[in-house]
Amino acid sequence: MSKRALIVIDVQNDYFPGGVWALPAAVATLPKIQRLIERARERQEPVVFIQHVTPPGAPVFAKGSHGGELHAELDVRPDDPLFTKAHPSSFQDTGLQDYLQRNDILALDVCGFMTQMCCDTTTREAYARGYKVRFFQDACAAKDLVVGSDTIPHDVVHKASLGALARFAQIVSTDEAD
Repeated sequence: MSKRALIVIDVQNDYFPGGVWALPAAVATLPKIQRLIERARERQEPVVFIQHVTPPGAPVFAKGSHGGELHAELDVRPDDPLFTKAHPSSFQDTGLQDYLQRNDILALDVCGFMTQMCCDTTTREAYARGYKVRFFQDACAAKDLVVGSDTIPHDVVHKASLGALARFAQIVSTDEAD
């Protein structure tokens, strides 16, 4: 059996009510993410946190801002790996790849925000790097997208992203986490 890690991507205050990019499903998704964290800890699998950070004063995820902080309800422990990033990929310009290699991790569970951006990009890159990926559809959330004069609702964005990601990951629910 491959050694597995849970990757929790960008569960930050700016995605919750009152945040700059509040996601309609963020509040409903948080307990699912918490459940995956608990299960990973029960199985003694690493829980890796990813945090998007932009320069101080930036409109979203600004370094040192409340909006850029990881959500207070997350069970983040002092010995958990935490990687900050400035790009959609959790691998780009971070120590994630080195950490995974040092710890002989070959399989990843992905959850967090946003389905169509950082979770998608990280999943595709993990697949390209040879990792076996499970993507937890009910532990991720999307936002509405605007294309020209059309608004694509967050739930449609989420489902379409999952459809595309099925080529790169096993799409599962938290109830299917073993």
